[in-house]
Amino acid sequence: MARSAPALVAVFVLVPALLLAIAAAQGPPLPPTNPSDAAALHAVFRQWRLEGDAAAEDPCGKGAWSGSFAVNASVGCDCSSGVECRITQLNVTGYRNITEIPPALFNLTELVTLDLSNNYLSGSVPREVGNLSKLETWHFNNNNLSGYFPHESSLLRNLKSLWMFDNYIEGPIPEFIQNLTNLTDLRLYGMKLQGPIPQNVSKLINLENLMLGDLEGNYTSFDFVENWANLSTLSLRKCGLTGQLLSPPRNLPKLKYLDLTSNNLSGSIKLLLQYKDSLNFIYVGNNSLSERLPPEIIQPSVPLDVSYNPSVNGTLRSIPAGQKWPINYIGTSVDANGTINSGSLTILNCLRMQECNGNDLTDHATSFAINCGGKETSYSDRMPTVFSEDSTDLGGAGFHVNTTSHWVVSHVGSDPFSKSPGIVQDILDTDMLELYKTARTSTGALRYYVVGLANGKYTVQLFFAEIVIVDGPGRRVFDIDIQDRNIRKDFDIAKEAGGSRKPTNITHEVIVDNSILVIHLYWSGRGTCCIPYEGAYGPLVSAIKVTHFQDPKISPPQAPHSGSSRQDEKRRGIIAGIAALCIAAAVISSSVVYLWWKWVSLVKRSMA
Repeated sequence: MARSAPALVAVFVLVPALLLAIAAAQGPPLPPTNPSDAAALHAVFRQWRLEGDAAAEDPCGKGAWSGSFAVNASVGCDCSSGVECRITQLNVTGYRNITEIPPALFNLTELVTLDLSNNYLSGSVPREVGNLSKLETWHFNNNNLSGYFPHESSLLRNLKSLWMFDNYIEGPIPEFIQNLTNLTDLRLYGMKLQGPIPQNVSKLINLENLMLGDLEGNYTSFDFVENWANLSTLSLRKCGLTGQLLSPPRNLPKLKYLDLTSNNLSGSIKLLLQYKDSLNFIYVGNNSLSERLPPEIIQPSVPLDVSYNPSVNGTLRSIPAGQKWPINYIGTSVDANGTINSGSLTILNCLRMQECNGNDLTDHATSFAINCGGKETSYSDRMPTVFSEDSTDLGGAGFHVNTTSHWVVSHVGSDPFSKSPGIVQDILDTDMLELYKTARTSTGALRYYVVGLANGKYTVQLFFAEIVIVDGPGRRVFDIDIQDRNIRKDFDIAKEAGGSRKPTNITHEVIVDNSILVIHLYWSGRGTCCIPYEGAYGPLVSAIKVTHFQDPKISPPQAPHSGSSRQDEKRRGIIAGIAALCIAAAVISSSVVYLWWKWVSLVKRSMA
């Protein structure tokens, strides 16, 4: 006992000292939250049913209600006055039950950051948003908001980041955006906005990221793009742009990402040369550019899409053996002779001419199947089907030609802020068929071409399973065209299948009259962008199967219901057996009646 006394003394001395040290490290206790801010926040959270047991807690003292990446409810406060804390940040994201914007929200007049993305907010943006004049970050993206931008938004002169994509907001892009000169990050796409882009957007000289897209209505001149010294990302996909490509030249020294896909731009493609030293991504497909493709702009580490510019020509330089440079030139007049084999060249020439003569290919196919993103695999139903391998990495732009089965896969698209994979695989051991466990995906567009088909009617089967966005509030939404006709708008795999990691199929009948079938899956600005990671958006497809309409129909793989399938087979067998017995009985009965009638006739004659 005598020896333990010093130890006890040490404990009694050290524990209080340790507690004091921890308290000192944590600093003095926070002052209380401003009563008006606290009342407003409690009212907002009550309407959203987020408070629970925290209804009586001080908001700035609590800080976070939930804090995962996908689902977040938290506040940030400024307590620098030492007297009270003001709520300056409110982040509530990823809640499916949040559908309304409470009026009390706009009493939080000290807000600097307001992020309500990835919820289910509906209705129009309230005019009271003008009360939040100190806002610097305003993110309402990935909701169901509609109506017009309220003019009171023009009062938010301190805004630096405005994200409003993937909603149903309509009307013209508001002219007052020119007054938000502090903007560094502006993202408006995947909505119902109309062009033209206001010319006074040129006044936003502090822009670092400008992403506009999916505009309806009037054409837009390219004149609004100015000498923006800090601009890094310029994405103007499907904005109705007309005129020369960045002519006269602009001074954009920090430009890394350029996407001008699906516009009406004309002029020489050589105008891109002035940006070749800074650009890491170049997407100018689906325009009307012309002249020779400069060899200097083709680089081994820079994805380049010039596809569907029919007047772009020139000759590709030889690519070192074993290398595959990220360029897509399908639909142009670029001469690739010498860079690819003759079989691939024949198929590409068919695509360029948009038809194939009987002499172009050795035979005309009537069916084909692809395991998108995976190795060759077989599926056996009443007739076995071999799904071809489709596992080539296409980078940020490119295509692959299968000379054996005469099909081509084409891809364009990269996320501006992260490297997104083009081939994905489900890593969990699920009971899905192997065909659904791999997929090809894109943040832009995928096209599958089948070349050399015999003309006629075909059944196209597309196979899907969402194996990337499997948790949280993320949504993958894209469009599907077959033979240049839209068959699905805003297609959501998980919604169609009833959840993630569940198979679903689309079957569609088409006419082929030029020996070429084209399947186009593409992103139109809809869906979430960053769940579970940045770049998790755009089309995803697991497999494709095409059969001639006159061929025996082969059932596509379904979600695992093997027991019910076997019962159906047994039921069909029983029905067929009963039908056969009935037919046999009818034949025997008829024969007996006929023989009886003949016997009666003979008896009558003999008696006569």
